[in-house]
Amino acid sequence: MIGRVSSLLSYIYNKVLQMVNFSSSTRSGLAFRFAVILILLVTLVTPWLAALFVFRLYSSSTSPLLFDPFVLPGLPRRTLDARSSVITAAACVESASKLKKGSRAGELVVATECSCRSVRENELERVIQQLETKERSQAFERIYSTDYWGGGESRSGPGSNVLYTANARKMLAEAFQKFGVHLVLDVPCGDVNWQPLIEGFNSTKYVGYDIVPQLVARNIEHFREFKNMEFARHDFVNMPIDITPDLIICRDAIQHNTLKDGVRALANLEKSGAKYLVTNWHANTGRGMHIPANKHNFHVSVGGTYPIDVSCPPFNFSNPELFISEGPNGENDDGKFIGVWKLPAMLKGNGERFIIPDDLKVRAKQKVVFWDEVLKAQDLASI
Repeated sequence: MIGRVSSLLSYIYNKVLQMVNFSSSTRSGLAFRFAVILILLVTLVTPWLAALFVFRLYSSSTSPLLFDPFVLPGLPRRTLDARSSVITAAACVESASKLKKGSRAGELVVATECSCRSVRENELERVIQQLETKERSQAFERIYSTDYWGGGESRSGPGSNVLYTANARKMLAEAFQKFGVHLVLDVPCGDVNWQPLIEGFNSTKYVGYDIVPQLVARNIEHFREFKNMEFARHDFVNMPIDITPDLIICRDAIQHNTLKDGVRALANLEKSGAKYLVTNWHANTGRGMHIPANKHNFHVSVGGTYPIDVSCPPFNFSNPELFISEGPNGENDDGKFIGVWKLPAMLKGNGERFIIPDDLKVRAKQKVVFWDEVLKAQDLASI
């Protein structure tokens, strides 16, 4: 191979000399020969480098199967695999500004444009996310239309019954007052069976998002007399949040999606610029959900369920600001708590389960517990 290249260069060199018709004395100079060879090398190699650069820039970014011979400085590797890429609509600042605002009950707009992806990547990402949103919507439409969770007074399930949510409402009233909450986003809001009963609710602006179109239409009609309430159809996994609430309620929602979509949804909520997040976790399992003890955060299909523990991977939440036990009189079978987190919270913890002293667990059945009390109890126990 090297011999062929040398022969080719020698042949071209002689041809060049014949074309320019230099004298033999001039051609014999070593410096001249070196200069001619250098020019030939640059002439031959430069087009190939330029072609490789263009190929790398425009082709390898649209196919994860193409081989990368090298990575030029300042050009990060990109991937079209939207399911594993960190470049998603939830992670892009540009996405939020492109969301069509004021979506009606039957209208769902997925915004995916981002300057950190190529046009081709944006197009394919949009198709993928539309398929995911359609799948998610159909799953929860079936759950709602068939009353799959058998909630009795609420089609959002027994966890949305008035009696069951008494402690959740008590904690939210405390949070509204303590953190000066004026704008509340509830996503997904379900049929809003218990939320208006929160003390101080009428002094807030309440926005409810849900992916089920029939449910959103029903809420708009049912609460039309409530001037402080608005509703819109929304996929909290793939659609950026177009408002900046003081507090987001995301209760009994993440665990009904795949782990991947749960992480994407939480990242999306954090991206809204909200100050606080309300969600739930299970301190133990094995009874009410018929799942082996300490089994949590495992894969389910859309619409399924698992006992979520946001303190553990893949969520790794920081400690909550305050919390309370869920259920009638704070009683439930799975150590279920609801808490308030200051955002951002995801990936801010150490991945270990929250440790709550037994006496504070008992107290949390009746009263709101602040995390400072947990820390004090732990300090006393270590003395």
